[in-house]
Amino acid sequence: MNTKQEEINLLNLQNIITTIYIISLVISIYITNVDKDCITSPNKKHPNTVKLAIFNRTLVVILTSLFLYISIKNKNINIKKGKKTDLFNLQIMASEISLLSTIIVLYVVIKSMGENYTIISGVSNPNL
Repeated sequence: MNTKQEEINLLNLQNIITTIYIISLVISIYITNVDKDCITSPNKKHPNTVKLAIFNRTLVVILTSLFLYISIKNKNINIKKGKKTDLFNLQIMASEISLLSTIIVLYVVIKSMGENYTIISGVSNPNL
């Protein structure tokens, strides 16, 4: 496969991942509204919210991993083209840090299961 086709395929994948990420943000908004509802109506129960938060966080970890994959593939394409890769190395490093962050937040959500996880700032908010 030539580098132009590889780049187009990576851009198509990036569009798909970005669309799924937007869906994840909508899920996050829903969870945040449920959290507000739990604060205003403490007797009201939302048993599936924790499972939804874990699903959403897992989805964000997967999406962030895919963005890291795209960064690595883009670097490899530029190596084939004989271009500098300094900026791609920085992008990969940023993607690795983002991936680590998403894994830590997923861990926090899992460890806080069954507790009032709504008091933990940013638990249900997937943006970094």
